[in-house]
Amino acid sequence: MLIFLALAVVGLLLLLVSAFGGHDTEFHADIDHAGFGFLSVRAFAVFFLAFGVVGAIGRYYGRGTLVSSLLGLLAGALMMAVYLGAMNVVKSQQASSLIGDADLVGHAARVIVAIPADGFGEVQCTAKAQATRRMARSRAHTAIPENEVVRIQQMQGDVAIVELLPEHP
Repeated sequence: MLIFLALAVVGLLLLLVSAFGGHDTEFHADIDHAGFGFLSVRAFAVFFLAFGVVGAIGRYYGRGTLVSSLLGLLAGALMMAVYLGAMNVVKSQQASSLIGDADLVGHAARVIVAIPADGFGEVQCTAKAQATRRMARSRAHTAIPENEVVRIQQMQGDVAIVELLPEHP
C-alpha cells in the first residue's frame, strides 16, 4: 500500500507544481501537437494520482497487489482520458481575433483612397468586429472613386481585388 500512496503523492505534487509553476513546468513531450498530448506532465500526474489512490484503496480493503494494480491502472487510464477530453474541449473554445485573408472575401468595404484604373488604392472593411485596411485594385480595371462601397471578391497576397457594388435605389 505504501507504493500506491507514494505514487499518489508524486502525482499530486506534479499537479501542484504544474498548476502553480505555469507552463514552464511542462516539458512538451506531446505526440499530438494539435491538442493536449497524452505524454504531457499533467496527464501523467493525473494518471499517477488516480492509480495510486485507487490502488491504495484496493489494498486497504484487502485486495491483492495484482487486483489493486489493475484497478489503479483502469482508474488512471480513465481519469487521464477525462482530463485530456476536458482540456481538448477547453482548447476548442478558444477564439482568434486575427483577421485572415479568407475572412475578408465577400465583405463590403469602403474605398478610402481612390483606386485608379490600373493602379492600387485602399479599402476599409469590418471583419470579426474590427476595422481593417487593405490595399486594393479594381477587378474590372476601372477607376473607383473615394467613398464608394465595393465588395472584396478575392485576395491576392495582401491586395484585395474589389468590384463596385450596384447602386441601391
